[in-house]
This record gives sequence, structure tokens and C-alpha cells, in this order.
Amino acid sequence: MVVKALIDHPVSDWVYRRANERLSGRALSCAVNARNHLVRAQRIADERISNTVAYFCATHATEEAVAAFIASAKEHGYRKLAGKVNIRDHAQKAVVAAYVQIIAGHAEGMKLAVAHNPADDSVMTQVKVNAKDTYYPLGLRLFSFNENSEDPSSEAAFEAFSSLFPSKDAMVDRVHERAIFRDKALYAGDSGGPALTREQLDEGLREHTFLTLGLIWAAMDVTYHTEKEPFVAQVLGAISATIEEVRPPKVCKNCGK
Repeated sequence: MVVKALIDHPVSDWVYRRANERLSGRALSCAVNARNHLVRAQRIADERISNTVAYFCATHATEEAVAAFIASAKEHGYRKLAGKVNIRDHAQKAVVAAYVQIIAGHAEGMKLAVAHNPADDSVMTQVKVNAKDTYYPLGLRLFSFNENSEDPSSEAAFEAFSSLFPSKDAMVDRVHERAIFRDKALYAGDSGGPALTREQLDEGLREHTFLTLGLIWAAMDVTYHTEKEPFVAQVLGAISATIEEVRPPKVCKNCGK
């Protein structure tokens, strides 16, 4: 019941309700499909139909949530930056998901706690400031990779991601490996059919549920932005820079160079 416990949480319920109210068009369709695939993943896992198919549904939920965030960002003031992400490219969507993981670690480092307030149907965050608990409405504006939170430059965000790898080649390999991992979970290879233990499945379900819900929340949050938030510019700029590194070089169709 890994997925159910998370998507039935009051904060997750709030995110999904707000997303249905705020999103429209492609962003809404992708967000709804993402959540539906999380539910399918859990059902398939619980009924022990197939670990690999359950995992595939979970990874597809994350990819749809990426598409929801990019579509919403395009519609609400970030078209130029968000337009650099091709949501039909698995590797590029893997880059976006990887940055969400970095941000989750960033939030954990801030000791950020999130809770739903049923009195006014809001979600608040608890952050320690000078050793005191301080409460703010949950929003992307709370985050920054830069010491000056108003600085939209993306270098620090890009560095936070690239520093996880020993080299640029290792970074590129890891992104592509993540992009094709769901296919490896489904398709047989030279050594036989795919295999995924229940423990591996539960870990994957938990990871992709957090990623999916986080992306749906981000897609919803940008609909409130009346002007560009520096943090969103930081992340989208860093995503764009990473995509340039992982994108295969263009080859001339005539000369092959």
C-alpha cells in the first residue's frame, strides 16, 4: 500500500484538488493521467499481477507529471525557459525528474515540514529560522539555490546536479540509464526476462509517487505566479544546461558528421 498511503495523505489530496481547480488543457490532462497511473501501479502491485508492469505505470506517472509541469510553466510566464524541454524525449524528462530529486534533498536539508490546515484548507510549511519554527504558505518561492534568493541565474542549480557525478560523461550516462530503465524493467534481454523484486518495486513506487506528486504541486503552484519566480528560473535554466550536455550531438544527414 505504498502509493495509497501517500496519495491519500491530506497534503497530497490538497495538491490534487488544487491542481484540478487551477490547471487546464494539457497540463490538467497530464496531471490527471499521472495520478491515475499511480493508482494503477498500486493496484497491479497489490494484486500481484506483475512487478514490472506496476513499476512501468509508476515511471509513466512521473513522465506525465513532468509534462504537466512543463505545460503549466509554458502557460504561466515561463514559456521561453520551459520550451527548451522536449516532453517527448525520455532523457530530457529524466533530467527534469532528477532535478526534482535534488530539490527534495534541498528541502530535507532545510528541515522543511509540511502540513495541511483543515480550518482554512491550506498547506503550510514549517522552517527553522535562527533556531525558531517559522510558518509559511507552501510555495516554490521558499526555495533558492542562490545565496541571494532573488538571483535567477542557474549556475548554482546546475552545479548542485553535476557535482553528484565524477565527470560530465558519468552524468550523461546516468541520465540516459535512468531514461531507459523502465524499458529494461519490461523487455527481455540476452540473459532472459526482466526481474524486479517486491522490495525493489516498493522502493520504486515510493520514489515515483513522491516525484509525481511534487511535480503536480509545482505545476499547480506556477499558476499563481504573477511574475517570474527566481527559483523557477534557476531550475529551468539548469535543466536546459543539463539537456545540452545529455542531448546527442546533431549529425548531418548528408555527410554523417
